[in-house]
Amino acid sequence: MYERQIHKNSIHKDKKRHFRFSALLAAAAAAGILTAGFSGITANAAELSEPVLNPVPAQEEASKEEQRVTGRQYIISQDGTGDFTTIQEGVDHASNGDTLIVCPGIYNEAVQAIGKEINITGTSKELCVLQYDTISYRTAPLTVAAGRISNLTIYGRSSGAGQVILTEEEIAKINSELVGDSWDRQKNYRGYAVHVDSDFSFGRTLSFENCRIISENNHAAGIGTRGKSTIRFDNCEIISMGGGSCIFMHDPVTEEMSGEAALVVKDCYLTSYLCPYVLTFQSYLPEYNLFALTFQNTHVSAVEYAFDGSYVPMNVNTSFDVDTLAALEEAGGLYVAGLSSSAAQLVHRMTTQDMFVYVEELEEALRSGNAANVVTVNLPEGITRIGYLEEGEYTGDIIIPSGHIKHHVIAIYNRSNQPGNGWCGLDNAYLTSDSYGNTLVEMNTVTIPNIAAGVQALYSSVSADDR
Repeated sequence: MYERQIHKNSIHKDKKRHFRFSALLAAAAAAGILTAGFSGITANAAELSEPVLNPVPAQEEASKEEQRVTGRQYIISQDGTGDFTTIQEGVDHASNGDTLIVCPGIYNEAVQAIGKEINITGTSKELCVLQYDTISYRTAPLTVAAGRISNLTIYGRSSGAGQVILTEEEIAKINSELVGDSWDRQKNYRGYAVHVDSDFSFGRTLSFENCRIISENNHAAGIGTRGKSTIRFDNCEIISMGGGSCIFMHDPVTEEMSGEAALVVKDCYLTSYLCPYVLTFQSYLPEYNLFALTFQNTHVSAVEYAFDGSYVPMNVNTSFDVDTLAALEEAGGLYVAGLSSSAAQLVHRMTTQDMFVYVEELEEALRSGNAANVVTVNLPEGITRIGYLEEGEYTGDIIIPSGHIKHHVIAIYNRSNQPGNGWCGLDNAYLTSDSYGNTLVEMNTVTIPNIAAGVQALYSSVSADDR
């Protein structure tokens, strides 16, 4: 539909800017290619489909006495006036139920908090920043399994440096901790801003409240679920500035750690500035696992590229693609079809001039290395279409879309590489009836009141097992 002949004599005055935008599309293509899937389960190895990192052995269910709240508090202050000067020191000394109060400062740490259930709370989201260079898959600013994280900015930065070189002893130690994976594969990937993938999560809850989570490399939040666990994001900003989505979630690969897991995203803002996917889900063992997904009042700012190379053919998402949503909205048919969105306008198209401004703002925000600058880049709520040129504009080396690949902003990968019966085609997921008030139509279960009687919601709250 978007293929068209561009008059060759109508050449844009600033070819340099076209070149820079072509570089953005190339980067987007790389982001898309890196989402192709887990080697051995889908066609290609992928950054958007990491296997399980198992940093601690499987845990027996802790007794009630071991899980009691101790109520102790530790102050983390870089000036030495508290109990500890680093967050990791506080984590190492804390027991289950303890709270670390983080004073203002920029904490350059890769914090590991995976064998205990503690609370880490900053005094101010704006002033308490935990950041680290995520050049390595194993150097997330925060690796955590259970507890409560609040009032922090968690920033996965990109130095642009090469991958770390480890000794044979270090590699052997890493491989001994992994299930269904190896350092030889992990070394090819960057780290998340927040990494959740530990057997300690089984039967436990992890919540993020009033946090800002930013990633310049991989996904902002990479989550490997465990059975009977719940992951919550409340009043959070989750921002992707690189090749990964805002949230990536997969089930465990071992039967003993499997079961139903819940993801709750409430009153949040998800922004993906470069990656064409804002959410990514992968199913490894659908016969043993189930995702219960709840989205409430979650506002999404996503991008969609004209260039097909930004998208992964193995994405089996069965929901409406962006072309269809745009056509429905233009014809006034979204609500007639029973779809709802919190956005005043769901699908936007970026003008050529706005593209240049957008690229410059992204470059400046990344160059500054300042988390506060990231949130100043303007991307409206909804899905912004990039690279669709107006009649008469100079095409240069920009590739016109073929229309052969469906463009979605949610990536769905199944073990079979075929669509499943669950939410958006995922084998083992359903949307709960408490999902409403969100930007993306796929996140809302309730159809509008005036839809014809008897018409079932397109994204129903029925469990995949009951369909």
